[in-house]
Amino acid sequence: MLLEVKDLVAGYDGSRVLNGVSLNVDTGESVAVLGRNGVGKTTLMEAIMGLVKPTSGQVVVDGVDLARRPPNAHARAGVGIVPQGRRIFAPLTVVENLEIAARKRGEWTVKNVMELMPRLGERRNNLGSQLSGGEQQMVAIGRALVGNPKLLILDEPSDGLAPAVVNQVGEVLTTLASTGLAVLIVEQDLRLAFDVAQRVMVMQKGEIIHESTVAEFRSDGERAHALLGVG
Repeated sequence: MLLEVKDLVAGYDGSRVLNGVSLNVDTGESVAVLGRNGVGKTTLMEAIMGLVKPTSGQVVVDGVDLARRPPNAHARAGVGIVPQGRRIFAPLTVVENLEIAARKRGEWTVKNVMELMPRLGERRNNLGSQLSGGEQQMVAIGRALVGNPKLLILDEPSDGLAPAVVNQVGEVLTTLASTGLAVLIVEQDLRLAFDVAQRVMVMQKGEIIHESTVAEFRSDGERAHALLGVG
């Protein structure tokens, strides 16, 4: 198992947000975490990324518990992060944003990223501040890829993007998932989540309350409505 989260408890400033969350992602698997706003999805992602230190529990990547290690330890272990809001470096060009995160060895190079997302090649010398939201999201994905991760974590990649751009992001993520890269995605756009993921988990009040394949989840509209308020 590539990622194993075991009985994770975490929060902020003494408040408890995660109440013993457990989940796993196997090598080459794509998993979506769904849930309404405020149920703890982002806190879960930040704990897996090393941005929040859990009170208890484990975040095991390739057999190593990283739960109380800093974010750079998670990156060295093969966790690539695409944070909500993208957070690219506005004063740097597209190429510079990618080069600053690139590792010397591995399949994903700046050149390969631009082949995957040709728009970045066209905008290679533009500053981050000169890019559209969709282009910035592509840079954020590319920045994670050039670290040559084993697991790609994305927190709300569709946030603030037009539907046509969301489709483009979905095509990129579907391609990445087909290469065998493990993907863990938190997403409000169900179509994007279903296109990318093989398996879904639903959070409620800081806990995982449902787990199934995407096909099973989509076939039970009544349950989907009960869990997420959708048809």
